[in-house]
Amino acid sequence: MARDLAPEVERLLQFRDPNIRKKAALCSIRIIKKVPDLAENFINCAASLLKEKHHGVLITGVQLCADLCKVSSEALEYFRKKCTEGLVRTLRDVVNSPYSPEYDISGITDPYLHIRLLKLLRILGQGDADASDRMTDILAQ
Repeated sequence: MARDLAPEVERLLQFRDPNIRKKAALCSIRIIKKVPDLAENFINCAASLLKEKHHGVLITGVQLCADLCKVSSEALEYFRKKCTEGLVRTLRDVVNSPYSPEYDISGITDPYLHIRLLKLLRILGQGDADASDRMTDILAQ
């Protein structure tokens, strides 16, 4: 069933409505956990989700990328080369963002997004000195 639904889910990852993109990303996570062979189909879509401004879509996109990295070495290399800079920039923006009551929890802007970004950066930086160097400034901050 996952193999049959994968192309439709992939199409929904490009949809205009952020809530549909978020649900499609969650569905993608389940698909690649059930059928890891389909991971390569979702790599480009997952990378595009990392550029989102909507925090719900962004957090599911980050989780999708982390799961893709766990099941596919090709995805891991792709995200190391193409997305590390963007993830560091996103983390810096979230850390330095002004007060936003929508995402604020005890004075911290969207701590769940912080956690997901740090987990993905840990996966990307593991065993790669170049990726680790790009993360050093924001992690020290």
